[in-house]
Amino acid sequence: MSNVVEKWYEDKNNVDEMFNWNSELKDWEKSVIKHFPSGARILDIGCGLGREAFALSDLGFNVIGIDISKEVILQVKKLSADKGYKIPFYEYDGEHLDFSADSFDVVLIWSQTLGLIYGNERKQMFLGECKRVLKKDGLLSFSTHYYNYLKENYPNCLVDQKFYPYANAEIYWEAFEEDDLKMFADQAGMDVLVFEKGSIYKPEDGTILHCLCRK
Repeated sequence: MSNVVEKWYEDKNNVDEMFNWNSELKDWEKSVIKHFPSGARILDIGCGLGREAFALSDLGFNVIGIDISKEVILQVKKLSADKGYKIPFYEYDGEHLDFSADSFDVVLIWSQTLGLIYGNERKQMFLGECKRVLKKDGLLSFSTHYYNYLKENYPNCLVDQKFYPYANAEIYWEAFEEDDLKMFADQAGMDVLVFEKGSIYKPEDGTILHCLCRK
């Protein structure tokens, strides 16, 4: 990942802000997990402070979380222990998945994390890594910021298709249109099962794009 992204998520103040999340799965996430096999082994990429991992574990899934930030992993491990979970959380380099081929039933790139992997070539390489660690017929689910929604509602935060939600900060999320996500799935050699706009918790939270595909 970019040094800008790594620097942002090693800042304890930025990580501390991540505690202010709703602990439930988002509406679109609830619709996606209906496709997951019971008790699936799931890799949660960009796990942050564990919102998705904890919720999925509560539903009986076997989750492993990874993140690029030492600070994030330090905090989520403590949080997991305090809550009584036994979920493994590991730091990774943002490019390579240190797991054997055919290791997981499901790979998640949620919370628009894909938009922090700058450039289509790097995304293509990373999605190839995701495919490698998936079992046969395994599922990949990823979400991104929706360019058209941001253009309509936050034009002052957009520079081309780069979304800058934090004033005076270098970090940005790449935003996409529908055809972009289909292209990513096609380039990874994955079959698209679900592709749609997704809601968060309530309409005013905004709209994202998400894609579920099969190896």
